Amino acid sequence: MNIQKICALLLLFALLLSACSAPASEGSEEGKADLSSPDPSGTAEEAAEPETEEDRTKYDPHLEAVDYAGAAFNVLYNYGNDLEPNKDFTAEELTGEIVNDAKFNRNTALCDKYNIATQYINGGSDGAVVSSVTASVAAGDNAYSYVDNNAQFCIQMASKGVLLEISELPVIDLSAPYWNSLMLEGSSINHKNYFVFSDINIHAYGATPCMIFNKVVHENYGLEDLYEIVLNGGWTFDKACEMINVVTHDLDGDGKITKDDALGLIANNFCIDCFISGTGYQLITKDENDMPTLNVFTEQMADIMDGIKRVCSEQTGTFLVDRTSTATEAREYWTEHAITEDRALFWVGNIKCVERMRASESDFGVVPMPKYSDAQENYAVHIQANIGSVSCFPLTVAETAEMVGRVTEEMAYLSFRDVMPAYMDVCIDGKTIRDEESLACLEIIRSSYYCDLGFMFQQMGLQLLGNMRDYVTANKTDYMSSLKTSQKVWNKSLERIAKTFAEGGN
Repeated sequence: MNIQKICALLLLFALLLSACSAPASEGSEEGKADLSSPDPSGTAEEAAEPETEEDRTKYDPHLEAVDYAGAAFNVLYNYGNDLEPNKDFTAEELTGEIVNDAKFNRNTALCDKYNIATQYINGGSDGAVVSSVTASVAAGDNAYSYVDNNAQFCIQMASKGVLLEISELPVIDLSAPYWNSLMLEGSSINHKNYFVFSDINIHAYGATPCMIFNKVVHENYGLEDLYEIVLNGGWTFDKACEMINVVTHDLDGDGKITKDDALGLIANNFCIDCFISGTGYQLITKDENDMPTLNVFTEQMADIMDGIKRVCSEQTGTFLVDRTSTATEAREYWTEHAITEDRALFWVGNIKCVERMRASESDFGVVPMPKYSDAQENYAVHIQANIGSVSCFPLTVAETAEMVGRVTEEMAYLSFRDVMPAYMDVCIDGKTIRDEESLACLEIIRSSYYCDLGFMFQQMGLQLLGNMRDYVTANKTDYMSSLKTSQKVWNKSLERIAKTFAEGGN
């Protein structure tokens, strides 16, 4: 596929995105957006010429350089994990590595312009960060100016009443391109936002789901041009099943399919969350008062879950490692090895998995999660709420709100101008991604975000995803019946959550 067509198709995706606030689920009226082309008479090929790189300096907020006389600006962030550590802030010195140096220069610029003393504190686990913030707010010591933590745990902190509502921070301009407005719309509760996603949050972007495919396997089996399928809107559950089924077979002749055989798709059960997100379906919608409403007991959701079960079935040719082992070695490395050893066609992972492929000799590509069916107009994707970090602010920063707002706005802009482009162009685009079509697919993924509170209430007792993973992994039948025992518990959990936020946290 030539680059002219890729650019034209990408512009069409951008135009479609500008007309909507979130991807629509097939057949869903709630939150449904107008996804029609602004110019129905035109074609994608007629729509665009190849674009030059955007001048990001035009979005400079031109903030006044206020002297804060050496005031402390302490950032508390979660560690992530050994496989996917949080690297949003750490840069102790200039090393010549472009992403590290972009972060170091950003951090230094903040200190120089505002005369502040910054400290970047590794808070450990997500839960440990919650404990530190809760203790700090209780003590009233204003120990942390900015907190970077998993969205599920930010929701938990908000419910405890220890986070400042984002709109109470002056200077921050949430309409600027370095703040993600779609995430704001989706994550608000009672018309309030307690965390926000921006270009500061590399860790969050890295947690974005995608599908990695092995080009050698794809070519060896004579499969259709996957990029053509994706860019023409035809990448669906059915098409994925077709390709998976062609590849899977017993290599060693032992009469069964194992991790060492030829596999159409290998993944751990995280893929179930990803397939759900690819449909754009909202597990939790919101009422006229912006309060969360459970939306999982519908025929549409039952159809989606049965579609995911079909994609992930052994009969289709998928090897779901959790059916054999739930050990970290199995969940994280069986998957990667099957791709790098040219045995598997597909691996469901995230952008950080793409980074891990940098040293691989195997040729591979990247595509978005498939749509449920052809009737779904746009691709869709959520930011993985149980890994990627977002920005939030302890209640105690109200005492220094002007400084915190100003410094954070500057940090978001500098991240947008320098850090995120370095991450994308070098870590992903330059060193890892190996063809223009994969870059086009990454642009589709970047433009397809939506936010679903259903992925974020796990720490609040609403275990939707655990049950849905179990439904697919265990090959259960009758979606409605399988979840019936959970319905009463889930409704009560959501009522309790809604009450907590209606009262402003407790």
